[in-house]
Amino acid sequence: MSEDAPDRRGHPFGDAAEGFDAARFEAGLRRLASYPGFRFPGDVVPRDFKRSAVLLSFWREGDDVALLLTKRSTNLRGHPGIMAFPGGRLEDGETWIEGALRETEEEVGIAPDSIEVLGRLDDAWSGSRHRLVPIVGWLPERPRVVANPDEVASVHMPRMTTLLRADAWSRTAIPLGDHVHYDATIHWQSDHVYGLSADLFVEAALRALGLPASNGEGRLRSLRAWLGTAPGGSPSD
Repeated sequence: MSEDAPDRRGHPFGDAAEGFDAARFEAGLRRLASYPGFRFPGDVVPRDFKRSAVLLSFWREGDDVALLLTKRSTNLRGHPGIMAFPGGRLEDGETWIEGALRETEEEVGIAPDSIEVLGRLDDAWSGSRHRLVPIVGWLPERPRVVANPDEVASVHMPRMTTLLRADAWSRTAIPLGDHVHYDATIHWQSDHVYGLSADLFVEAALRALGLPASNGEGRLRSLRAWLGTAPGGSPSD
């Protein structure tokens, strides 16, 4: 198998999809309230990186837990047509939480006061030069969404018992200089989420399940490797 061929090794969730416990998963997410999140050192992130935030929204559906994802409009300049979490660039003076909640309301019409913010995940980054903070929220029930057609082509609400299955998982190795970064892809029905959004979901699920997670450290290694290979990537730019 070639280095960049997708494979199903390294499935991170074990047998979590079997006998899934929604109450325990929710309790694990709520423990994020005491988790400070891994933060990139200030001297690593280039000054031209934009500050962005996304929201991972979960809720109970019977004995399961669901998650909200959007398929980005094909008219968008950045990452058109891919599956992602609501979010975007912060406005002047906004906190990470404020930006994530505002973007979620703008994209899918969920009011900020209906979202219980549970905490944050580790810092992340994108090749479009964003430093991104993932915020995790809890909804009291399945949300009624109104997709903004300028930004969102469709809204998706997959369940954990589907996303955590071993046969939903694959990955691709991406060389970055002398470092190899692994991009995950998670499949359900005819849809899939990959790349950064899949990595954010993996971190949230690992923490909810009480499994080891070092996503922030891995992202920092990948960022440093990418900055060493990307044109104009030096933090001193």
